[in-house]
Amino acid sequence: MTTALVSNPSTDVPAKEHGFSALGPADWSEYIANRPAYPPSFFQRIYDYHGHKSGVTWSVAHDVGAGCGIISSVLANRFDNVIVSDPNDGYGTIARDLLVEKALLPESKFSFLQEAAEESSVESGTVDMITACECIHWTTPDIAIREFGRQLRADGTLAITYYTRPLIEANEGASRAWKAIWGTLSKKNRGVLVDKAYNIANTALESLEFPEEGWETVKRIYINSQGTLDGFILDDRTSESKVKESEERIWVEDEDWCDMCDIEWFRAYYATWAPHIPKYEMRDSWEELERALEGKKVKVRTPNVMVLATRRA
Repeated sequence: MTTALVSNPSTDVPAKEHGFSALGPADWSEYIANRPAYPPSFFQRIYDYHGHKSGVTWSVAHDVGAGCGIISSVLANRFDNVIVSDPNDGYGTIARDLLVEKALLPESKFSFLQEAAEESSVESGTVDMITACECIHWTTPDIAIREFGRQLRADGTLAITYYTRPLIEANEGASRAWKAIWGTLSKKNRGVLVDKAYNIANTALESLEFPEEGWETVKRIYINSQGTLDGFILDDRTSESKVKESEERIWVEDEDWCDMCDIEWFRAYYATWAPHIPKYEMRDSWEELERALEGKKVKVRTPNVMVLATRRA
């Protein structure tokens, strides 16, 4: 989980750029190094869903909330053109640098836009696939999903995904300390924008609604959640489920979203989340985690949810 899915990844990425969470600076080189890499199985699930529909094309993909372009770099291998959009200042420049200058992908494949998910300049009915990975909880989802439907061609694919923090297996003491660390983060992470994000993320995206007049064949895939939503829940902020009886729910365990990690990885991973809390406020929990690990690595699994939907013709 420590290698990003970007060709020839480089940590020479402009650091401390304003984060897509709008909560403070984000160091993309640390993000790439320490967040989970999207494994081949992640993209295969999306591609299989899209490819099983008759008459679909692989011309244009739109990576919404693209950040530095991690998802875009992989979409470029399957689609003729990739739209890379993000609302934050400077992210188009960072994505272009990573995709074109570092990964050496042809610039002609990409269009870089600074715009919000809820209102895009992309022409109606021109996109084959839209991906919104690790960003939908920072949007107003009902407006964003309606906007995605406007851009997609009939039978086009929408893929909205979210992974939460990894869970520790087979070490009760370490798991307890890790849970306490995230409990402290949740208590400090408050505000209108953040509360809305937690309300969405804590439901494993089940609060997202896909009106039947605009969408069909909705499939919700829950990875490494062991048949429950408990692994996604960080605190008591939540929203009503909008899952319909017509939607398919699939539960999968996937070793591609697992890894063996030590205390240094836990510290580095945690540092990629906001807000940054002074170490002294969580010293006891971090010391408890380090003692429980006993200098060894422990297995972690990352719960991930993928929501796939088809634009109704």
